[in-house]
Amino acid sequence: MKKTIKILPWNNMFLLDIPVIDIQHRKLFELINEFVYELTFDDVDDTESLLALLDNLYEYCNYHFITEEKVWAQKNINKELIDEHHHEHNLLFGKVSQYKEKLATLETGFITSKYIYNEIIPFLVKWLSFHILEKDRFLAVIAKNLELKKEPDDAFQRAQKTLENKAFYLSLYVELYVSCFKSLAKISHLIENKGVIKEISNHKDDYFKHIINNAVDPIWTVNVIDYQLVEHNISLVKFCEEHLGSATSYIDYALRFKIYYEQLNNKEKNLIVDFYDDKIDRYLLISFSYLEKDQFFASDEICVFVRDVTDNKKNIEISNHLFFYDSLTNLPNRKFLLERLRLVYENSKISDKYSALIIFDIDNFHLINDKFGSATADDILFELRNRLMDLLKNLDNVARIGADSFSVLQIDISKDKNRALANTIELSEQINSILNIPFELKENRFRISISIGAILFNGKDNFDFMQLLGFGEAAQIHSKKEGLNRLNFYQHELQQIAINNLLIENELKFAIPNQLKIYYQVQHGPNNQNVGCEALIRWDHPTKGVISPDHFITIAEDCGLILSIGYWLFDQVFYQLSLWNKHPNPMYNVPVSLNLSVKQFNDPNLVSHLHDLLKKYQISASLITLEITETIMMENFECFKKIFKILKSFGYMLSLDDFGIGYSSLSVISEIDFDEIKIDKSFINNIVSSSKSQTIVKLIVALAEELSVRIVAEGVEDEKQYEILKSYGVGCFQGFLFSLPRPAEDFK
Repeated sequence: MKKTIKILPWNNMFLLDIPVIDIQHRKLFELINEFVYELTFDDVDDTESLLALLDNLYEYCNYHFITEEKVWAQKNINKELIDEHHHEHNLLFGKVSQYKEKLATLETGFITSKYIYNEIIPFLVKWLSFHILEKDRFLAVIAKNLELKKEPDDAFQRAQKTLENKAFYLSLYVELYVSCFKSLAKISHLIENKGVIKEISNHKDDYFKHIINNAVDPIWTVNVIDYQLVEHNISLVKFCEEHLGSATSYIDYALRFKIYYEQLNNKEKNLIVDFYDDKIDRYLLISFSYLEKDQFFASDEICVFVRDVTDNKKNIEISNHLFFYDSLTNLPNRKFLLERLRLVYENSKISDKYSALIIFDIDNFHLINDKFGSATADDILFELRNRLMDLLKNLDNVARIGADSFSVLQIDISKDKNRALANTIELSEQINSILNIPFELKENRFRISISIGAILFNGKDNFDFMQLLGFGEAAQIHSKKEGLNRLNFYQHELQQIAINNLLIENELKFAIPNQLKIYYQVQHGPNNQNVGCEALIRWDHPTKGVISPDHFITIAEDCGLILSIGYWLFDQVFYQLSLWNKHPNPMYNVPVSLNLSVKQFNDPNLVSHLHDLLKKYQISASLITLEITETIMMENFECFKKIFKILKSFGYMLSLDDFGIGYSSLSVISEIDFDEIKIDKSFINNIVSSSKSQTIVKLIVALAEELSVRIVAEGVEDEKQYEILKSYGVGCFQGFLFSLPRPAEDFK
């Protein structure tokens, strides 16, 4: 049996349930462990021997990758995905080739050893682990779903959902072992010549004790008879002293995990536990390994590695809060509601009970916002949230799904439809009653009214759960059209809504060349200079005055006019840029940001249209920043990446707009080379008084800095917000504090 150092121990979490691949993966683990052992203890001190070891690993990887790609093809995995997987394999080969070239230029001894320990081995361990845990597992889950007769797109989506949020914890497992091995590199400065290497190999016990005692994580071993402590490092003592208040408590602390020792002894050789220690209020990631008697161990022992992941876990919780909760009210957001609806709808198929979705929004709330400012409007929304909490108790069933719209979910009301209907009407009236009570804020007194829509449903309904939200919103819109303080239940025919939308649609057709106007809002740089602007559309209606896009863009998207509006807007902005570029004052030579809608991005003519506009107006693409929301990015990520690449090749700047209110994962964002991230206004509104808002904004700024992209804060309305954002490192600002949106002729 070959000797190894288990720098990368095999664990069942690496299994893909595809035997031929699992066997070869296990073999790769063995080869890496053998590679480490031979480098550490055998007489390998010349470049030729090192290259031979790498070649052996390289050849087996090549054999394995060929086998693996054949398996994916046999399982009907999309060729595009297999090609991407093949590209990942080529990246490994390229990296190994670079290492071989580098080794050939290094002198043997200390420099080579340090390079191997610090660079090559950590890379191989991380690459193989992550490749199996993420890339291979992703294709394996798709293959499994295809075998279950799922459609390819459905299989792809299910695979994404299966792996969502797991990568972090899996990566910690790998990092645990890599960090232990990196401690080996700490003593590589001792390896100055062949004689010292032999001296170390002749004193392996002292060697490993030195490694363990230099590790930053607590490490200990216990015997397998009564689980008494055998060896431990100084980090365990420090850990217990810090969290338990006693440096001598480490002996008792090691015995706390007896239940895992017993499980390991009887069933498994390796065990990973995500453990919350309630006595010290810390989250720990713990690895237990059964070590059989050999030349290093006089008897069978269990080795324990502990990593404190409390801070990491808190950061993840903050990130999840960013994606699933509203930053102002701390209520669940639209995405959270949709997931909750899915579960309730599926459960109702079993219970056969009716549930209800109630949706309401505040009538004419924008008038309060316009007259008294966003801070006052936010205070009203927060007080509204408190009143709902007093009434409903369980805020998990309440969500903020829009700027001034909310939902309430009633679960399993009754099997009797009439009783469920009466219960929902009663709750709707209670909501209406508590919100009709005046809001006393500082020196002002506000009275609001709400329009309510509701829909009853159970598992026997002949529609998809995704339609529930739309039905509820349709009923709510119908209530608003009928007058204030109304309640409407969804009916399959809401003629009034259809008629109203048709009227707006007909007016919009006339408005595009005649009534739509473009306004520009300044983007303010760190040195009090204008660094750009955003083009915003307004509808200058002959009888209703200036209409915000919030009131007509959705209808334009539904009726197909959004493409005409979008391309008209593009043409006008490009033309305006061409005029500004000819202006003798260089101050006018500033970039302009344009919003792309979902339908525009999905239009097959988008790329050619943007290319033609550059030729038509003879302007540089670098003067145009295309703002794309997270929704656009995530709707079809692979398609998005292709179009993104083409637009970047033209020279366009790309901005991720409204960041934080969508549902993209950080790992996805890191794949895209954005030039800019815009912090959504909702996070800025409460930044002065809310520590959570401050933490979230800091995280976004840190992410932007890590990705080396510009960060823009939009919706900045007062000096306090501005000063806080500056202190966090934000360099670009947009909002009423600096400028209102203005027509081009007034834009100076």
